[in-house]
Amino acid sequence: MIEITERDFSVEEVISRMNSPKVGGIITYLGTVRGFSEGGKVAGIEFAISEAAAVKISEIEKKALEDFEVEDVAIVHRIGWLKVGDRILLVAVSASHREPAFAACMGIIDAIKVIHANWAKEVLLS
Repeated sequence: MIEITERDFSVEEVISRMNSPKVGGIITYLGTVRGFSEGGKVAGIEFAISEAAAVKISEIEKKALEDFEVEDVAIVHRIGWLKVGDRILLVAVSASHREPAFAACMGIIDAIKVIHANWAKEVLLS
């Protein structure tokens, strides 16, 4: 499941949709806007996604499902203006065992971080 949205999302709702008798664990990662960066204090982040980035996220999901022994993958990404403390990204991975779920989750996060450079604009406080 991939969702790109301007609205906030419910972590619990996503997790509840992933649960099944085959699942022994659901690993989640929740990224939020932090109030600092190497450049100084942050006011927020503006995310504008391109069609190419949306396709890339779909490819990341597909690769995780193919490369790891997991049952399901959910990626929810916010776009638009996000202030400090807002949720940016939810990655959830369900699997029979924790090892492939952790590995898939980390791989997804790392792959998304690479494409963030092209569509995230951090706004610093003056």
